[in-house]
Amino acid sequence: MNSFFFPINLYKLIENLIILALVLIMRHGQAENNVQHILAGRQSEYHLTERGKEQVSLTANGLKSIPIDMIYTSPIIRTVETTKIVSETIGVDYGIDERLTETEMGSVVGMGFNDVLEKYGNIFPGFFRDDPTLENLKIEKFSDIRKRISNILDYVAERHQNTNVLLVTHLDPIKAAITRTLDLKPESLFNMTIGNASLTILRHDSSEYNLIAFNVMDMSRYSWNSRKNDNLQNI
Repeated sequence: MNSFFFPINLYKLIENLIILALVLIMRHGQAENNVQHILAGRQSEYHLTERGKEQVSLTANGLKSIPIDMIYTSPIIRTVETTKIVSETIGVDYGIDERLTETEMGSVVGMGFNDVLEKYGNIFPGFFRDDPTLENLKIEKFSDIRKRISNILDYVAERHQNTNVLLVTHLDPIKAAITRTLDLKPESLFNMTIGNASLTILRHDSSEYNLIAFNVMDMSRYSWNSRKNDNLQNI
């Protein structure tokens, strides 16, 4: 499961939905750890690449015509850098929220993706089903990520009932948000692509959420060459 592809202007689609209460969830732009295929977690700080800043600017410009009440962001530097670009572009304030933080990667933090595969095998699909063998590695459980993301979604639904909100976060928290609306198998979650600086769009009615779209990007980024340059990875 890679993307939803739309043959129309994606941001025009969103504009037509502004009468609804939307939560737009944005992944940070491409960061140094994405290019180096490193599991950064919370402890290792990596900044946006120049390409990452371009990706964020493309998304931010597409959001200019959409009324957004507030931005909440993960405290990790790559998300804060992303949020600052968006905030300055659309003129909306932001706040830090720990519930949006990156996955705690425990013993594998700072390791290369291939190094983890070589040392521990393919542990990643098991992460999405809370494989108990991962407890020894002190990796945060996906079910715990779901709890904290569900908590902030409930908070947004209550505090921003009739307005649109932007959340800036990371790969696993976005997948956790999607499971609020879809019952997906661990393998499907593992294989799901969420591009850097892409949007996942949820609609809420009270505390009930529906998935509108995921992996929404500027149309120019769906070309084959652009996708190669963007280095799309599930990291």
